[in-house]
Amino acid sequence: MGALLTAVAPAQAIGTARTIEGKSVTGTLVVAEDGTATITNEAGATKIEVAELASFVRTDAKPRKVQVECRVWLRSGSELPAKRLLGRPAADGKPALLIALLPSGIELVLPLSTVRAIRQGGLMRPQPNLFAADLEAPPANNDLIYVVRDGQAQRSAVTVTAITDKVVDFELRGNAYDFDLKGLAAVVFGANTGFPPDRQPRPRTIVSLTTGERIEGKLLSVGESLRCRLDEGFVVDVPMRNLHKLEVSSDKLVWLSELRPKVVQTPAFDRVWPWHTDRSIAGPGFDLRGRHYERGIGLVPHTRLTYDLAGRFDIFEATIGIDDRGGPEAHAIFRVFVDGKLVFESQPMTRGKKPEDLRVALNKAKSLVIEVDFGKNYDLGDFCAFADARVVQQ
Repeated sequence: MGALLTAVAPAQAIGTARTIEGKSVTGTLVVAEDGTATITNEAGATKIEVAELASFVRTDAKPRKVQVECRVWLRSGSELPAKRLLGRPAADGKPALLIALLPSGIELVLPLSTVRAIRQGGLMRPQPNLFAADLEAPPANNDLIYVVRDGQAQRSAVTVTAITDKVVDFELRGNAYDFDLKGLAAVVFGANTGFPPDRQPRPRTIVSLTTGERIEGKLLSVGESLRCRLDEGFVVDVPMRNLHKLEVSSDKLVWLSELRPKVVQTPAFDRVWPWHTDRSIAGPGFDLRGRHYERGIGLVPHTRLTYDLAGRFDIFEATIGIDDRGGPEAHAIFRVFVDGKLVFESQPMTRGKKPEDLRVALNKAKSLVIEVDFGKNYDLGDFCAFADARVVQQ
């Protein structure tokens, strides 16, 4: 008796696409190499340019939290979780490489010169005391390695030359050394010991995976898999089962976290609290009444950000609220100014209150200002969020 063969349908990107004009279309997404996006459903096919696509969320995606032991920060701005780190030394005219095995199983191969920092050890090894400060303000011409030797944490200024499967190679005072990779807690590379790569042109896409990675670059195609070229030049091929969502920024849609504002802050309780892009004070992203947002601007009261729009955009959109991780007495006021004129002031926002969706006409304005202020409670837990904040050109 012959075997019964069952045809297996190829994986597809089935979900909901949202355009920069605010329209939603549910169906199967295909992106051709020429940048044409096609969403197909029972009603037919809708064709748009990728630059007109704001986002796409896969219907059957099941994001999950994956605990990993390592992280990689790139000079292009990305931060990625990794299950394992290893590398290759420079050879045959090719640069030293870092290889990061991501939770999804993707093996990312990067020139070591494009890496800003690495961490390994995770929950099994506490973060070195000075790592966060060094990551924020690295030395100019030295790399910093943090190692654990005989149970003691040590920090040294060196020049890292390579990372291999077993050791990290470095130079110290003109002499070459190596150290067991298992004992390496972290590396912060010097500001001038590498260089940020050229950014991929717009439209740019952030690809979020079900396993927690967020990969940014140039979307090349979507079909049975997704292909994206990173700023570092590496092309990532993402199996469709790992795709969660896409977020696109183009000349027609720019996320506020990609722009650099003028900042005015008034000290609160004798301290100036930092503002953040794509995270609140409490951690990555924003949590508003149980919903998670990856992008946006995180502020505390007495913070005012002014963006130069150069008359390019028509609409400002965002979802505002107090991050769920804020204080129980959080109470704040949100404001928006367009060309110096107050166009929006919220009612007092509190933790747990329903977030408010904003859609503000810009009419080719030259400047946009967002600010937050204290309400009736002068509370340190006012973790204010302009989530998914973006400006749109119609």
